[in-house]
Amino acid sequence: MNIPVAPACGFPRVAHLHTNLNWGGGESQLLALAVRLQARGSFTVLVTPARGALYPRARCAGLRVLALEETRAGRRQIRLDLQEFGLTHLNAHDSGATSLGLWLRRRLGVPLVLTRRIASPLRRNPLSRWKYSPRRLDAVIAVSRTVRDVMISSGYPADRIHLAGDGVDTAALGRMPADPEFRARYGSDYLVGGLGRLSWKKNWRLMIRAAEILARESFPVQWVVAGDGPDRAELHAAVRAAGLEGRFHLPGFREDAARLLRQLDLLCFPSRMEGASVTVREAMALGVPVVAADAPGVVESLAGHGWIVPGDDPGALAAAVRAALENPAARQAQAAAAREFAGLHYDYEQTLAATLAAYGAVH
Repeated sequence: MNIPVAPACGFPRVAHLHTNLNWGGGESQLLALAVRLQARGSFTVLVTPARGALYPRARCAGLRVLALEETRAGRRQIRLDLQEFGLTHLNAHDSGATSLGLWLRRRLGVPLVLTRRIASPLRRNPLSRWKYSPRRLDAVIAVSRTVRDVMISSGYPADRIHLAGDGVDTAALGRMPADPEFRARYGSDYLVGGLGRLSWKKNWRLMIRAAEILARESFPVQWVVAGDGPDRAELHAAVRAAGLEGRFHLPGFREDAARLLRQLDLLCFPSRMEGASVTVREAMALGVPVVAADAPGVVESLAGHGWIVPGDDPGALAAAVRAALENPAARQAQAAAAREFAGLHYDYEQTLAATLAAYGAVH
């Protein structure tokens, strides 16, 4: 079904659909995009569960937000609310939101765009083939070339995929000052850290095993991983089992993640799978050097401006961390090149322009 769209006066009028309850890079990107779209004069409304992490943040940012109740009556109310807004596009931001978007698309006569953040192939079962059929899903915004290529290999038409990479506020990050008091908490050792959900996908056990290797070598480094998630208790146990208490810190979720990043000597990012990493791009913009596992989306984000190791080799990770920390000239050169690259390619304004171009191409 090819849905006709009435031409918008100026900017598009978009409902952003989001059902994930957690907070992460995807949510921070959606919030930043919505704030910028609204500031540019584009009508923007977010539909998300009131019990989710995005809802209160979006309200505090002054955005128009509809609370999604995940019941039949709740869906009907969302439809009734949205049909008053003269929307030009629906933009789904996760799998559950895509299902909601397909339901709304039929009832509102508005095209559905999916922002695809993950680099895993589409499933081959009948439900997935129905859900992601180009007959129903009008376009895809891929956050990286890695995600775009996976979507193409899964059978989605290349000419319906638009690239709008994850952006960061390069100007604000570039002005962020160092915080000597924060560093003082960890003594005079090197400080290596990571940010992200405490889950299997993020592969923090690899980092713990690398830390254990360097501890046996008496290398002076403190480790901190900020985040929360289902593996929190398991990772605390792994730190204790490795004898790293007092050296490997798991402080939990932090709202000031960028501030923590700014204080690091090195970002360690061992994730198994990423479509594109906001954390890596923020570190680049901050001038913090990066050692990462070889997930394709991370390799693409770094663009040669960091150290890459196999995602299953703690010895290689430990050696890369030590080599980077022991060579300040190389570390500073990588950080400077990464900051320049981020300024040229990862600013939010580029993400906003590419997203608006994608909406404009969907008729």
